[in-house]
Amino acid sequence: MSLIDTQRSFLAEIAADDDAPPSSLGMAIYRNAYRARLSDALAISFERTRRWVGEDLFDTAAAHYILAHPPSNWTLDAFGDRFSEALETLFAEDPEVAELAWLEWHMQQAFAAPDRSELTAAQLGAAGLADPDWAEIRFTMAAGFAARPTRHDLARLWHSLSDVGTPVEGVDTTEPQVLIVWRQQFRPRFRLIDQEEAAVLDNLSNGLPFGQAASECDPDQLGRWLAAWLTDGLFSAFSVDAATDLAVPDAASRSLT
Repeated sequence: MSLIDTQRSFLAEIAADDDAPPSSLGMAIYRNAYRARLSDALAISFERTRRWVGEDLFDTAAAHYILAHPPSNWTLDAFGDRFSEALETLFAEDPEVAELAWLEWHMQQAFAAPDRSELTAAQLGAAGLADPDWAEIRFTMAAGFAARPTRHDLARLWHSLSDVGTPVEGVDTTEPQVLIVWRQQFRPRFRLIDQEEAAVLDNLSNGLPFGQAASECDPDQLGRWLAAWLTDGLFSAFSVDAATDLAVPDAASRSLT
């Protein structure tokens, strides 16, 4: 047997489920250690989710995920990339679980995302854009920007789960909203927004020019949104053509809070 065949056979036995018993005591020990390490990695990445559902249910879900989605990346930091999707099925009657896991994952991804500058209102105003230019502006989103729909008050749930010693509160349902995540300067942030605002941001994040992205919006409302987006650091750069981004570089250490 070639070396690559031996390695593949070894990996297949480690990742096999309990219907395929290990070939030796050593393999049993190694398989258990492998699963425990992956379960620990998920528990670290999804601390709030684990606290919300309870350790036993979380560990059961983690075991299912480990068998269904063995790691395929060189770093364990990437192992939980599909965990929230798995929880959508495993906790189909409790959809806030998958939403919370998605938020935890993307807050960490925003923290670790490559640095981008922050576009401010002053920088945009100083560009001296003519009126026709505003319709053609394209924005580059902040580091780690991501969005997903939700029906739950994840802000309240998130903060109730922040301290181990604090009693965990229930989660409230809401009208359909969209949860957005991004990093402002050195801190990951999230916010719940309505679907109309989210539709414009989705268009902008997909590269549509400002005029097209917001063509159906009330101008006054659009102005308020733009001011809030710039205050919140949702953009890192802008361009009036597809080739040139205008931004101010930044660099410093950051902390996840």
